[in-house]
This record gives sequence, structure tokens and C-alpha cells, in this order.
Amino acid sequence: MQGDHDVRISYWKAWRSREIALEYAKGNSRGSYNLLPDYLRKLAQANPGTLAEIETEYKDNIGNRFKYLFLAMGASIMGFEYMRKVVVVDGTHLRGKYVGCLLTASAQDGNYQVFPLAIAIIDRENDNSWEYGNYQVFPLAIAIVDGENDNSWESFFKMLQAFVPNSNDVVFVSDRHASIYYGLAKVYPEARHCACILHLKRNIRTYYKDKNLRFLVAKAGKAYRLADFYKIFNEIKRVNASCADYLIGIGFEHWARSHFPGRRYNIMTSKVSESWNAVLREAREYPILALVEFIRAKLMSWFSASTISTNLDKFTPKVMEILAVNFKSSAGFEVKKIKHLEYEVRNKEGYSFHVDISKRFCSCFEFQLLKIPCQHAIAAAIVAKIKFDSLVAEE
Repeated sequence: MQGDHDVRISYWKAWRSREIALEYAKGNSRGSYNLLPDYLRKLAQANPGTLAEIETEYKDNIGNRFKYLFLAMGASIMGFEYMRKVVVVDGTHLRGKYVGCLLTASAQDGNYQVFPLAIAIIDRENDNSWEYGNYQVFPLAIAIVDGENDNSWESFFKMLQAFVPNSNDVVFVSDRHASIYYGLAKVYPEARHCACILHLKRNIRTYYKDKNLRFLVAKAGKAYRLADFYKIFNEIKRVNASCADYLIGIGFEHWARSHFPGRRYNIMTSKVSESWNAVLREAREYPILALVEFIRAKLMSWFSASTISTNLDKFTPKVMEILAVNFKSSAGFEVKKIKHLEYEVRNKEGYSFHVDISKRFCSCFEFQLLKIPCQHAIAAAIVAKIKFDSLVAEE
């Protein structure tokens, strides 16, 4: 005000003026809750298959008080059937008058874009949030809850179970929030769960103050082969034995790709959800109705603009890009036939890899973990006169 209009006002008056302007533009925070049930009913009518639930609790001298909101668009529910069964869950704080938390669940489509599953909104972060519950960002589901706690995560996951089955084919990726672990153990005991490498690196930075350790942990976590993992982990032990003990305590299978028993593909972090949180940076202070409408409009625009392979396209652009990079890297490899569709492939550094095209296997393990032929498999396929793009898994 002083710079533009040469008018001196206090910080408090400037803040109140901003709040009034926001209320005129986005609606009243308290009144927004009263409009929410009718809005969600009309949203579900306009989008068949949509799950939209509100839970309230009665308080003396207050009446019914908002507790949870869960939303999964019909398009997200139908689309999950065609997604990789890796669900990334995360929570973020809201900054509006009544604060709360936004929980999200997201998956990844065939073009390595993030696909929306559901959201949940709670009125403050507590132990009940995660029960409800989730590249370009598309959350599968959202929940607005009262807090990121055991009850809210449990409720989020129970709602998510309407279309994400409790199966060992499903993998959840998250940070190491205790309430997420509680909710998954209670609602998804058959599903597999792994930790976000990015959050693990942050913990390493906090506890051990060593940039080299963070680099080594990320490198070990992303390794495909056990031999490569242990070579890096032994270096971690040499640098800081206490850090190595901390990682052992977490469990190798929980953060290292080479030890994980399920299929997490290339999804090593929960950055997909963090990207979604960045999109909502400004909207997080909106009244609840304006926030949900912002999310609906954003999802609609993303679904409209998302890259989808057509009948004329055998693969998505991202898969084509990976194939092109691996094909270029395979140039100059020495390939020796062992027997029908089995080959020994020696790279330019002299390291040998065993490739079995019939089993879609390579001893580097990248082929079977990513379901896309690695550079060694491509070199073998060329010698075998097999189209290497036929080796891409359909899942």
C-alpha cells in the first residue's frame, strides 16, 4: 500500500484487508461447510461412479461438526484398473481459517504420469486421518480430515478400499509417518509397503549431517542387483556405522529396490504427491468449498490434457523415450549365444550379463523390475532378430 498508493497501514490491517478480499472472492469459511453436502451431491450426479462422503460428529452446544471429507472422481476409479498397482499416499496441512489436513492417493499411468485416485480432508492433524485415503500429477483420491493421525488415515484407507483391493499385488509408497503404517497394517494387511527414498535422505541429513551419506543411501536404494546394493552399503558402513545400523533397523526390503518383494517399478519416492501439494500451494488457504472446487477443476483440465496412447501408438511417449535411450546405449555390445533365446551380453566396460529373452530376464534385473527391455536385452533381441519393442510388458 505504501509503495503503490503512499498509504501507511499496519501489518494487521493489511492482513485483515486481505482476508476480507479473499472472503469476497472465495466465500465465507464457516458458511462453506453448510454448502458442501449439496455441492458433493451435485458433483456425484454430474460424474457417475464418483465417491463423495462426509462424516460429522455431534458436539454439545455446537451441533454437527465437520470431521472428514473423502472424494474419488468416477474417472479416477475407472482408470485405476489400467494403472500400475503402486499407490503413493501423502498428507499436507491446510492453511485456511479452520486448518486441517489434505490426504491424497495417487498412481502412475503408462506414460509415467501421476494418475489421481482420491483425496481426503480432515479438520486438523491427528491419529485418525490416514484410515480414509492417491511426470504429471493426478491424485487418485483426496480426503480432508481433522489431522494426520491413526483414525483419519485408517478412515481414508477404508474408503480407498472401495476400488483399491487388499492384495499383495498392490504396493503403497509413503513417507515413514507412523499413522500411515498403522492404517495400512489395519486396512491393507495383504498389500506391500515401501518407504520414500527422498524422505529417508532427509532423515539422514537431519541425523548425520553428511551429504555423501545421503547420496550413498539413494544410490543403494535404487540399485537393481544385490551385488551392487551390498557394495554401496559396505561403503555406507565404512563412512558411518551408526547410519548403517539405522538402515538395517528399517529393513532393507522396506527401502531398497533390490530387496523389495513386490513391484514398485521406477517409483522410488512420493514426489508425485509432493508435486500435487505444490499445485495446491495457494488453494490450501481457501474455504473448504472453494478448495474442493479448485481440485475438481484442476482434475478436469488434467484429464482433458493428459497424454494417452491411441490405437495408432503402440507405446506412450515416455516408454518410447526409454526404449530409444536403451537402444542407443546397446550399441557396441558383444553378444554371444548360449542356447535358444539365451545370450551372454558383454558391455563396453567388459562386464557380462545373462539375458533370457523367453523369460524376459536380464541379470542386471532392470528388465524384470521395470518391465521394459534394458540395453542388454535390446542387444540380445537384435541378434535374435526379435523386435525389442515386443518385449515391453503390457501391464
